[in-house]
Amino acid sequence: MIQFKLLGIPVRVEPWFWLTMVLIGGGLHANDALSILLVGVFVVAGFVSILIHELGHALTIRRYGLPTEIALIAFGGFASYPANRLDRKQSFLVTVAGPGIQAMLGLLALAAFLLLPMPPASLLRAFFYDLAVISLFWALFNCLPVYPMDGGQMLAAVLGPRKLPWVFLTGALVAAAVGLAGYLTIGSLLLAVFMGFFAVKNWQDFVKSRG
Repeated sequence: MIQFKLLGIPVRVEPWFWLTMVLIGGGLHANDALSILLVGVFVVAGFVSILIHELGHALTIRRYGLPTEIALIAFGGFASYPANRLDRKQSFLVTVAGPGIQAMLGLLALAAFLLLPMPPASLLRAFFYDLAVISLFWALFNCLPVYPMDGGQMLAAVLGPRKLPWVFLTGALVAAAVGLAGYLTIGSLLLAVFMGFFAVKNWQDFVKSRG
């Protein structure tokens, strides 16, 4: 486990984060020096992108006077803070700050990839490409209305606690649809399993909340 501080905010990076990024980056199929290097570039780009995402959450949390810590874990991360200390508007702004700053990073990386003079096969060009793709995809993906992803939390903040069961029901349906579509269209078993987990969890929470 790696621990450090960024802008005074404690950051913890779990070993599972690195393993997940290697798998997503094609580590199982890297069989020569170049492909291994490209997987490494992908992992670094993923680390930077997801860290910036969580930093967006954390800086907004700190703006409201609350302590926060960042943890990067398997399939992403989170910025923790004391529960029940933010109102709905503050919760929404904290949540939207993550994908918002990550999308901005993605657009900057895309501009660098398209405009900076770099050799076509350079690792720096590959880094900006990966950073753009990861940042833009991750920001948009996280805005799906699936709890506890950012989109689900934003929906919960908008609807309020009385309508939380419908947040869970929406999350279950959207997660199931995205997982099934990902498997049928691009054959992504990883996406299907990931979204299947969220579909089951949201459905369980929906049933509990209705009981």
